[in-house]
Amino acid sequence: MDAVKRGFGLAIISVACAISLRTALAQSTSLSGNVVVPGDTVNAGSVSASGGAQPAEPVASKTLPLKATYSVSKITKAQVRNASPATSAQTILNQQPSIAATQSGPNGMRTNITFRSFNSGQFSETFEGIAVNDIFNSGVTNQASNRNNVLVTTNDFDGVDIYRGINNPAVNSYNSLGGTINYKAREPTDGLFGEAGFGYGSFNTFDYHASINSGVVGGLKQMVSVERQTSDGWQQNTSDQNNNLYYAAETPFLDGLGKIYGNFIYNTNTGFTPHTVPIALIDQFGQNYEWPTNETYSYNKDTNYFFLLGTTVQLASNINLDVKGFFGENDYTRTSYGNPAFAQPNFLYALPNTGSNPAHAYHLYGYFGQDAGIQPSLKIALPHNMITIGGNVTAGTIHSREYFSATAPVPIIPGVNNFWNEHDQRTLGSIYVQDEISLFNDRLKITPGVKYLYANTKDHDDLGYYYAIAGSVSNTEHYTSPTIGASYELLPGLDAYAAYGQNIKFPDISAYYGNVAVYNPAGNPIVEPLHVQPEYVKDYEVGLRYETGGFGATVDYYREDFANTFVTVTDPLTQVSTTSNGGSSRYQGEELQLTNDFGPIFAAYVPGDWSGYFNYAHNEANFTSSFTDSAAGSVMAGQPLANVPDNLISLGGAWTWNGWRASADGQYVSSEYLNQSLAGTPTNFTTPPYFVLNLGVEKTIPVKLGIMKALVVAFHVDNLFNRRYFTQESNIKQDSNGNNYASVLVGQPQAFYGSITAKF
Repeated sequence: MDAVKRGFGLAIISVACAISLRTALAQSTSLSGNVVVPGDTVNAGSVSASGGAQPAEPVASKTLPLKATYSVSKITKAQVRNASPATSAQTILNQQPSIAATQSGPNGMRTNITFRSFNSGQFSETFEGIAVNDIFNSGVTNQASNRNNVLVTTNDFDGVDIYRGINNPAVNSYNSLGGTINYKAREPTDGLFGEAGFGYGSFNTFDYHASINSGVVGGLKQMVSVERQTSDGWQQNTSDQNNNLYYAAETPFLDGLGKIYGNFIYNTNTGFTPHTVPIALIDQFGQNYEWPTNETYSYNKDTNYFFLLGTTVQLASNINLDVKGFFGENDYTRTSYGNPAFAQPNFLYALPNTGSNPAHAYHLYGYFGQDAGIQPSLKIALPHNMITIGGNVTAGTIHSREYFSATAPVPIIPGVNNFWNEHDQRTLGSIYVQDEISLFNDRLKITPGVKYLYANTKDHDDLGYYYAIAGSVSNTEHYTSPTIGASYELLPGLDAYAAYGQNIKFPDISAYYGNVAVYNPAGNPIVEPLHVQPEYVKDYEVGLRYETGGFGATVDYYREDFANTFVTVTDPLTQVSTTSNGGSSRYQGEELQLTNDFGPIFAAYVPGDWSGYFNYAHNEANFTSSFTDSAAGSVMAGQPLANVPDNLISLGGAWTWNGWRASADGQYVSSEYLNQSLAGTPTNFTTPPYFVLNLGVEKTIPVKLGIMKALVVAFHVDNLFNRRYFTQESNIKQDSNGNNYASVLVGQPQAFYGSITAKF
């Protein structure tokens, strides 16, 4: 906790120092707080390093930047604001190639996502460039069994930047193997306005939302937005509610040469976890079947908040300094019940949370984490270069514990009824330098960069049911990550690009606590030195981009070679998961992305403007070496990794006219192999492929009624064809007779949602 406080204090001091520094160096030659790479297109009115105004960028460049030296695309504000109420911050990414995101319950409950075959702990999710991944367990949602850990919702952002692969050091973060997903915060604007509305839909879903934008008051712009959603869920006994508060503010200083800005997110979620169910029982009792609560249940409560305070200062006409300080907290608790009468071998199937000991019928799991840090960056624009120097320091702590009891509520008596009681500390640090070089009138761009990464980790476990002795494990890791990307204009509107990079993923905390209280050959508990190595990755990318008018196209090939692939194993008796290295692997694939703003293409028949997109991705992930682990079993070279759909197709379109907007978005997900639930290694079982189509229509009706300006009426249909599909947390288990069976989580079936919003 002291490390967290020191990190946050350092962030505040650094912001103050940046303001003081700019006061000392203030110059009146700059017209904007933005530094622009020479030759880049920006919004009209921005200023380049040479001071010349730049034209507005073509429409297609808003989603597929033509000149980027790495693989990148965008989700626009219109796509976010017009999404279905059931859409989460992760599932909206399904509109991009190589992303498959599913949620097993409402409001982001038990979300899973893969990005170019990488799981949620192998790529970064950032908010305004600040990583929101758990620094101990890597994921953003559903990590460390935090089933309903939700921080960012669609209420909090107005766009998304998707960076594929290791990419460049100015945008990637500590887990950026598969890529980086950056959520762009909603920003306050100059005008005074607001809105309030409500909605209702399938599964007894209620939605309430309101926001207000203050406009400029004394130089300060502010906005606040709240949203509450409750739902019974599409499976029995899976009700959930989510509350989200978002606040943003900014104010200029030094006569517009700088600004101070801040963002705050507060989110609470409470609900019952859906658990995997044998397909045979779903076929017998229906798609909405979930375990009866007299057999098992899990009730989850989670509170998250995130605070960002930053300043951007123009130190000179071509030098810009940005400093962000941040603080976050996640407080998760789960009370679960497993009826011992239904434990194997008395019951055919393996129920979650269930053991044969009546004294362990109820579990209380808690996970409390805090982190704070600072992230500065300095941009220097030269005639043919944009040099960026930056870094990050993040310090955090967690307290993880689980207690058991024969009755509820579960008492908390450390050293008596705790399975474990764990305290961890981790400090992550990075520093980088990057240069974007523009040559031959911007026909050639080269972006070399290098980032140094550092991690110091300590795990301590007290005495407990699984820990015959107390002990600590700690280590320090570091790595230097080189990257380079280049793009070249072959013809006007046609660019080729290539990139190479190396990166690392530090082991999760499960690699540490698994070394405390292990038994040596003499049968004595010991603390074993850490033996898990980081994952190392080499990334190769080549691609072409084409743009003309409102049409944009990108095609690319990528290959990422892994060493020390992580494998997570769950002990069948303790249910504790640990991490080990599982040899080498290769992730590779091809991606095609098309986008077009057609305009009034069908004006002779249907008035209005049309737009559309089409994405195809072929992804492969295979082990390239054989290995055998005492817990995970054997894996052969060439064997595919689980939870990786080979083929993904997403497509959609929108029509707008005279206050109307209609849209359609579909996704095809091919079959994928399933993991063995305990060993964490792939089996020969696969899920069936599926295609889901979602529709939406809304009408904005002008209204003159007091302060009310308009009414927006919206209607959404999710999973129009009611396709049954299984989410990515499905797996293979064994029944009491030793036979394998698929235990699955069912995705959202056909659903209808309607809403009405008043705008002021």
